[in-house]
Amino acid sequence: MTTPTYGLVGRGRAATHLRRYLELEGRRVIGWRRGDAAGPEAALTAADVVLLAISDDALSPFLAAHPRLAARPVVHLSGSLVVDGAHGLHPLMTFGPEPYDLPTYRSIPFVGEVGGAAFAEVFPGLPNPSFVIAPELKPLYHALCVLAGNFSTLLWAKAMDGFETRLGLPGEALRPFLERTAANTLEHRAAALTGSLARGDEGTVRRDLAALAGDPYHEVYLAFADAHRAGEVRS
Repeated sequence: MTTPTYGLVGRGRAATHLRRYLELEGRRVIGWRRGDAAGPEAALTAADVVLLAISDDALSPFLAAHPRLAARPVVHLSGSLVVDGAHGLHPLMTFGPEPYDLPTYRSIPFVGEVGGAAFAEVFPGLPNPSFVIAPELKPLYHALCVLAGNFSTLLWAKAMDGFETRLGLPGEALRPFLERTAANTLEHRAAALTGSLARGDEGTVRRDLAALAGDPYHEVYLAFADAHRAGEVRS
């Protein structure tokens, strides 16, 4: 199987981006999503590989409802779950509302499971880096991804909103700060940390917490300060 035809189940951002990438690479993609007139078995008859880009909670019920799909390889994109009847290949990337360019798609690492289908078997000829982890480590892997990606997004969005609605400053003013923070962290990891936490300036930390009194992010700040004091992150 040198150039498989892919049957892609889903309609969210991951499905949209994965379809875009495969089409940019000249791969044939047949889509199916809930609400289509034909069922997935009929719609995906010509597919060599079935890709499930649906929510984690929907994976096992979907496979149980459509067992005939397992006549060919079935791959899900969950970074957290090990699912009977499907191989896991998680794209280690955040997917925004707009499509990316081909070099960005090609740079996305995929993380699979030891003993599962290899990336090169599912996507022959694509240049993405790929890795495998033990299946039992997937929940920890996903939790770390959420901490790094989703939670940092919430923090930056909170800062931008606070700049604009409470300080009268443009959220865009944070762009150089965000970009340099990301670059320094990639190069230096925890040694990139600056400010009151890095200095151990407890007075400033207390004033920060007082300024956030009544704000849901007060407890977030406090939890980060406590985690930093525990000293579990290596430089």
